[in-house]
Amino acid sequence: MNTLCKRIAVGCFILNALCLMTFAQSKKQLVVREIHEGPVIDHQHPDVIASGNKSGFETGQVVKVADTYHMFINEMFDRPHRDMRISYWTSADAINWKRKSTIVESIPGRTPFNPRSEVWVTGVEFNEEENAWNIFYVAYRAGDKEKGEIEANDYEGRIWRAKSVVPGMDGIAGPYADMAIVLQPDENSQAWEGQQAVAAFNPYRVGDKWYAFYDGHNHVPRGDWPLGMATASTLNGPWTRMPEGHNPVPISPEFNENVQVTELQSGGYLAIFDSFGDYEIAYSQSTDGVQWDKETRLKVQSDDNLWADAGDHATRTPLGAIEEKDGTFTVVYTARYDKEGRVFFGLGRVVLAWATD
Repeated sequence: MNTLCKRIAVGCFILNALCLMTFAQSKKQLVVREIHEGPVIDHQHPDVIASGNKSGFETGQVVKVADTYHMFINEMFDRPHRDMRISYWTSADAINWKRKSTIVESIPGRTPFNPRSEVWVTGVEFNEEENAWNIFYVAYRAGDKEKGEIEANDYEGRIWRAKSVVPGMDGIAGPYADMAIVLQPDENSQAWEGQQAVAAFNPYRVGDKWYAFYDGHNHVPRGDWPLGMATASTLNGPWTRMPEGHNPVPISPEFNENVQVTELQSGGYLAIFDSFGDYEIAYSQSTDGVQWDKETRLKVQSDDNLWADAGDHATRTPLGAIEEKDGTFTVVYTARYDKEGRVFFGLGRVVLAWATD
């Protein structure tokens, strides 16, 4: 290599290093601005009692339209993580919630031959091409012990897209009609997805394209919970997995679930999700919505207000980060606790903000 080429190579190396340093220095950190005392929905909420919800909530999404928060969430009406339905709630402040309806019921009888014995809503988006709201939910079957599968585990997740019957923004309350399966185990499945995939599906827009995070997990041998991405030109698909090499996405070392993405008012993207850690959730940042940073964990309950159980899987799933007009983020999340001799998964609320120097 001649002297000029060496100088060019060194210059490029220095420029790249400076760009990476500038990018790293420009990253902001989230802090907890406000913590609601105790759950905003617990086992004593009148709508929980009236609807016969015995075990609480897990996984879903909250969106804000005008001044109203709309929550699509799974209710574990009997056994935790087994007997499921998707419900719809609203609130003016993300604290005082009212149950409005059941959106999707599971089919009773959890067996290897029932592909909709569990239904888990994970994505809610307005589809401009259809002028209708879309929800995305996962349906599983149980393991088949005759084939050496684990009966208690979930297998062959399929992602359903449902569309609001009433057109326009006002159709968010439903009812919803199933349109199609948009992602499922097939010849395009990737090895890391394991036996549970496709698990979770959370679409978001980047420019004129759509992307979605989706999860995988292998039961035997037991593996971690990797995260992949799929892409489409329209929200209703067809959806295509991003290639191996990009997938799995190295956001979390061991576990993540229900990754929800917010396009930031100032540019860039924020993903918030369930991860490991006592009383913690996690987030990741991206400048382009495609390449993502490794997770940062954030404690969302204070030492004088610990109402959830301790442990990695007790403080559970954030239902998105809603960026408010003042630049803060409203986050509703699920968490497990034991009260009066019963296990229940309630809902907490925190307000996050960017740290200031």
